[in-house]
Amino acid sequence: MHEIITLQLGQASNYVATHFWNTQESYFTYDNDPSEPAVDPNVHWRAGIGADGAETFLPRTVIYDLKGGFGSLRKINALYEPVEGNDAASAMTWSAKPVVQKLPAIPQGVYQQSLDAGEAAPELTSSHVRYWSDFSRVFYHPKSLNQLYDYELNSSIRPFEDWHLGQELFKSLDREEDMVDRDFRPFIEEADQMQAIQLFTCLDDAWGGFAADYVDRLRDEYPKATIWVWGIQTPRLPRRQLHNLARSVASICEQATMLVPLSVPAAKDLPPNIRFDSQSPWHTSALLSTAVETAGFSSRATSKGGRETLGNVAARLNTGGKQSLSRLQMSVSQAWSPEDDQSASPPIPGSDSTLDVDLFQFPRSNKTRAPRPSMRKCFGQSWALRATSGVQSSSGDQDDEDAERSSHQYKDPRTHRLLEKAPFPLLDSFPAIYMDSKGAALSQSAGVITRLTTDTGVSDAVKELRSVVSASIAIEEREDLGNELAELADAYRDGWSSGSDDDDD
Repeated sequence: MHEIITLQLGQASNYVATHFWNTQESYFTYDNDPSEPAVDPNVHWRAGIGADGAETFLPRTVIYDLKGGFGSLRKINALYEPVEGNDAASAMTWSAKPVVQKLPAIPQGVYQQSLDAGEAAPELTSSHVRYWSDFSRVFYHPKSLNQLYDYELNSSIRPFEDWHLGQELFKSLDREEDMVDRDFRPFIEEADQMQAIQLFTCLDDAWGGFAADYVDRLRDEYPKATIWVWGIQTPRLPRRQLHNLARSVASICEQATMLVPLSVPAAKDLPPNIRFDSQSPWHTSALLSTAVETAGFSSRATSKGGRETLGNVAARLNTGGKQSLSRLQMSVSQAWSPEDDQSASPPIPGSDSTLDVDLFQFPRSNKTRAPRPSMRKCFGQSWALRATSGVQSSSGDQDDEDAERSSHQYKDPRTHRLLEKAPFPLLDSFPAIYMDSKGAALSQSAGVITRLTTDTGVSDAVKELRSVVSASIAIEEREDLGNELAELADAYRDGWSSGSDDDDD
């Protein structure tokens, strides 16, 4: 079934992943719907049996967060609460009344209360969302939820910020009880034919160190597995977080199949049809999740012309064998259907086009400028176009020969293009951050285009990161980290020269 097992590390990652799972849940079709689903649900969802014997269908994911990070989400949810009279504990002979000590429970938000009551959900606002669980629409298996009590969320006394703290925490927990064996292996053993491991993590805090060691362990356990990492970073980083980012990039790229950094651009760099509260993680994670969900759509698509595993996408991007860092761009518009005026819709972009939201935002010094997109040499790319002009007649029901022509329309064999009729769904759990041409919020769906690339601009960004960090990092670490970043940057330069004089440092 080509399953994908997901790992979610930390608060920022769980915000993005919650939007992702809400979107996956929206693709389910039921007996009275004759249409073919847009995605294969078995890729990301696992069948099981609840406490009452009913069948369940829950995400294939392992979630970690700090103490207090799960909000009102309980480890044992309504699907797995023991049925009265069928509790194994009732058969025990212990007659004394147990004494249970509990911290005060975090109250549910209004959105979760309405879901539990089966009522119409109220309109969510940023003030309603305190934790990622406040806007979650799905149940998780108890095995998916892992709270780490060594650190507390948003602690000012002992913050979980330094990269090495994450490394130390993983090593400590892994020594006590093999984390991969305890938390991850059960999901692997359920899979018939695992396609990939998908990991969400923050790159610029302690979770980056935690993720680096986790990826290293996964690579030891599953040496041939595709490990795809979505790495979230904070814009305008202070120096300490720059060091964290550099360490994460160097360490994760060494073991992962592909790392895709995700950072929300500054407001001045966004198109006018995207408006959001940059201080709300609910808003910013929604933007990132739109790109993630669309860029990875081919890994679960049901259309003949669009299906491509994450391993195949990575191989298309990594043309030289060491290009494990890629750029993700996105454009969002109104969703288009056959009834719309196709002449007024955005044209399908050419193979060398750039999109208006660039999520690859490595920091630069004040003395340098990013190279123009036209100056970048592209090595490999993967496009996904959803509900845009031209898609309606070019996807979904193609035969194999048409699908092959569509996938390689750009002549360059390192280019793949997914054409998908299904738009990106805008759910009641999703903030109103996308506007139409008149400035009104899109309410039901959106057309989305994403472009994943490996290009020479990645080399420039890594070199600049190395330069910025080397001036302030501890001398005992400077040489090793500098060499690792330099080697990564060189992988995007070998065998090609732009002809300009300013490409070499």
